[in-house]
Amino acid sequence: MDAEAAEADNARFDDADLIVTIGGDGTILRAMHIAAPRRIPVLGLNMGRVGFMSEIDADRAVDELAWYLEGNARVEERAMLQVDSAVFRGVSQHALNDVTIGRGSAPRIVNMPTQVNGVHLITYRADALVMSTATGSTGYSLALGGPVIDPAMDCILLKPVAAHMSLQGGLLLPSDTSIEIRFDGPENGVLSVDGFVDRAVRPGQTIKVRLSPYRARFLRRNPKTEFYGSLTRRLGMRQESLPRRRRARSRRPAR
Repeated sequence: MDAEAAEADNARFDDADLIVTIGGDGTILRAMHIAAPRRIPVLGLNMGRVGFMSEIDADRAVDELAWYLEGNARVEERAMLQVDSAVFRGVSQHALNDVTIGRGSAPRIVNMPTQVNGVHLITYRADALVMSTATGSTGYSLALGGPVIDPAMDCILLKPVAAHMSLQGGLLLPSDTSIEIRFDGPENGVLSVDGFVDRAVRPGQTIKVRLSPYRARFLRRNPKTEFYGSLTRRLGMRQESLPRRRRARSRRPAR
């Protein structure tokens, strides 16, 4: 079934042992919102462009899928974020990649007073704030110049978007951190969870973010170190060493 239909009829997954996704990382994010509360592992067949969370490339799926279905794989767990706000009318949301709060269509920066563990940190003046997991560090956060974080780490990366003189490098916060942000934009903004759960946020509303009690669970074949082996390849950064060309020396014409 397609992702939207699965979300609309997610009760049918209550007794599932495994969810297999066919698509890219966006498909996995949608599936994980169903799977994580039920502790169901996800196996991703990659048909996207990058596939950081996927396990099997599409051209190998027919040959390799049976190995996983026979119970040979290990289960890898990753941290998620919990988001609480009146925006969601008392229902907590959970993110595997990131949570973003920022301006809407108005082309102006907004003020966002931010507390960490109840202590005022700073009032960000920026287009948006991104709170990312280690998994999400290779997504939107990386495009903002943030660091790549080992996916096994339980932490929160707080990174502003186009900040005006305010901790532009971002903060890496430990697992027991609680973040509270008040949106002080002149107009409504947008609160986005994993890039597909989007809600309008009004001036004065607050958003609380911390690590979720849920864990994303993936089926894996390769060892944990495979993340480093595939990192530059997936980002298209790996360059094989090329033979150095000898450049002929230019000679000055004789006088």
